[in-house]
Amino acid sequence: MGGTRLRALQPYLLSAPALLVVGLLFLIPSIYNVVLAFQSLSPYQSPGDAEPVGFENFTDLWSSGDLPNAAINTVFWLTAMTVVLRIALGLALALALESPILRRWKLRGVSRTIILIPWMVPQVVAIAAWRWILDGNSGVLNQALTGLGIIDGGIPFLAQTSTVWWSIIAIIVWRELPFVVMVLVAGLQSIPAEQYEAAEVDGAGRWASWRSVTVPNLRPVLTIVVLVTVIQTFNNFVYVWLTTGGGPGNYTAVLATELYSAAFFDNELGAGAAIGLLMTVIMAIFAVVYMRVTSTKEKA
Repeated sequence: MGGTRLRALQPYLLSAPALLVVGLLFLIPSIYNVVLAFQSLSPYQSPGDAEPVGFENFTDLWSSGDLPNAAINTVFWLTAMTVVLRIALGLALALALESPILRRWKLRGVSRTIILIPWMVPQVVAIAAWRWILDGNSGVLNQALTGLGIIDGGIPFLAQTSTVWWSIIAIIVWRELPFVVMVLVAGLQSIPAEQYEAAEVDGAGRWASWRSVTVPNLRPVLTIVVLVTVIQTFNNFVYVWLTTGGGPGNYTAVLATELYSAAFFDNELGAGAAIGLLMTVIMAIFAVVYMRVTSTKEKA
């Protein structure tokens, strides 16, 4: 009897250390963040000095006018625009990498290595390099455009509202595109060649094969890639903060930079926690969708 009970408890005993680490590193801080979102606390105070304020942190953030602008920037510019461009360019490059021409000239390996280079560069290094390229005075891009006679003077790409978001988008797409390309290449390689042969026997041309074979087989992979890139991008802090710091003014502020500013510049940890809670709820929705999609794919 005792041995049977011990064997029944064995899975729980073996997983207890991992569950303890998860609880200490993730669960407890998450619960504290929820509690802190309804309190007022400065970084220079101890947790015991926190004062309950109810929903005041949320109402103050919304009424200030900064949060709606940051939310729009996060959803549209930071997430939607970069994800759409990465998927479109990634699909085009993946198809190019799988083209018969590269296979015939044995250039597929070299091409994949070149495409992976941006992903090998750390984010901080990539941003520093792009800031130098886009500099309004000594930037390489401005010098090239001036030398070609396209412009008369330097363009402050990261300091004017008409170009700053497109510059940030270019940096994100350049750095993160290889991930999308490699996943889609794997998806294309997983499509059985017999399906293309069957479509050819039925008289289907290249476009018909793309529509009836490639797209249906690639749809689950595309869905997962979209969800993963959305989750990765939505709460990204590095690109905007290290590129513009949310400027010019507050034009490129996103939810992650607003969280950082509220907590460590305005010294309102509760306000920062409130923004973090809002981001967590949105990310939880994306996570649920992601798990639904992946579980459906596994069942299929």
